[in-house]
Amino acid sequence: MRRWRSYYFLVVPVVLLVLAFQFPPLNQATRSLFYSLTRPLLVAGTGVRQAAYNVRYNSRNFWSAVAKQQEYLSRIQDLESKLRHYREMEKENQRLKKLLNFSQTPATKSIGARVIGEDMTPWKRVIVLDKGSRHGIKKDMVLVAPEGLVGRVLEAEPFTARAILLPDPDSRVSALTSVSRSQGVIAGSGMEKLRMKYLALDTEIAVGEEVITSGIESLFPKGLLIGKIESIERDSDGLHLLAVVTPAVSFSKLEEVLCLVSSPQK
Repeated sequence: MRRWRSYYFLVVPVVLLVLAFQFPPLNQATRSLFYSLTRPLLVAGTGVRQAAYNVRYNSRNFWSAVAKQQEYLSRIQDLESKLRHYREMEKENQRLKKLLNFSQTPATKSIGARVIGEDMTPWKRVIVLDKGSRHGIKKDMVLVAPEGLVGRVLEAEPFTARAILLPDPDSRVSALTSVSRSQGVIAGSGMEKLRMKYLALDTEIAVGEEVITSGIESLFPKGLLIGKIESIERDSDGLHLLAVVTPAVSFSKLEEVLCLVSSPQK
């Protein structure tokens, strides 16, 4: 008896199918019942299939958009890098053009050089140039920029040279004021500001007056602009006046210089 019970699940569907084919109304009712029972499953299956398709389609679009975004970001970074490079080239061309125009002004031969390094010793203001004795650079050559006097060459190697700037504590230049013609000595302090020492107590210099090289010593030619008087006070020795001078050259932004081969003609 138990053996026959195991076949009920097969016999019942077979009997229903036979009855459905024998009696068409029953067939129609059976199909209607079947569709009614299976419709939710079919609808759910269609929804699941559509959802899976949407997920796959949107996922593919998402990763495609991510890839394009990375590509666009890479292009933007490349273009920004090129733009910075072009801007830097434009600035360098402007500086070199200004330097070239200045080099044609004094009646002297000059050699252009770039600043490629700086002495890291505290309080020292020494720079390294990209040209040396093989290019004609020699010791004690005067360095200038379009704005004015820069310093002088300390030593020249075959392909590089070291130069001392005006703000260096070991730098000394004979100078005079452009209006009152008061003479003194420009000395560096390791800072950006310069000091004009040994001015006579009865001198009539004024704030804002330009300071130029006096040409007394043979090293620095006369008339090179050094800076302007910022303030005046009595020196600590009580025998002279001391003037603080703002240099014409911005030494912290110095990138190119001219090395004077010979003094300009008067």
